[in-house]
Amino acid sequence: MRWMADRVGPSGQVCAVDLSTKFLSAQLPPHVEIRQADIRTVPLSADSFDLVHARYVLIHLPDYEVALSAMLAALKPGGWLVLEEPDFSASRGIAGDAAQLASVRKINQAIQFMYETRGMDYALGLKLLPLLQARGLHDLAMEFDAPWSSGGSGMARVMAMSAEQLRDKYLATGLVTESDVEGYCRFAQDPQSQAVYYATVAVMGRKRSE
Repeated sequence: MRWMADRVGPSGQVCAVDLSTKFLSAQLPPHVEIRQADIRTVPLSADSFDLVHARYVLIHLPDYEVALSAMLAALKPGGWLVLEEPDFSASRGIAGDAAQLASVRKINQAIQFMYETRGMDYALGLKLLPLLQARGLHDLAMEFDAPWSSGGSGMARVMAMSAEQLRDKYLATGLVTESDVEGYCRFAQDPQSQAVYYATVAVMGRKRSE
């Protein structure tokens, strides 16, 4: 956000919308406006933004089309929409102990199940480009980033902590056991293991001029 503020300069304006703003710094330039609100319902002036950017927002919304409509309505004709969403279907263990790799597969199945039971798409990132095509955007571009991580890396440690925090939810799916959660965490800590934990898909497109 600070980068965007620097980019537009003091004569421009940046508006940040989030359900929770507690992590946003109070030391922001005066031309940055913070709104604690839901992007699906926040009143934004129509056709008023040159750029709308969202990262890891739509995947948390069963009705993500509503949020997408709100973003497009706020975008000026000729303006750019930039979306970044994860693709958890890319998650897989690549190398490591066979039993631990089996635990990784089961945890990934549990993650998919949890998203689907809440009416969400755990591979939403893959659908971004056709979504924007269907909305009539042009000059489309897409990037797919699936970083490889070894055990003990920063990414692997974060995923192990996430598994610990979500342990009860994973177990509640009936697809994993306590042993699977422990095996997943050992895999993430093993320097000999290799995995792709998720991919990030970024797309951009331009709203057609009237």
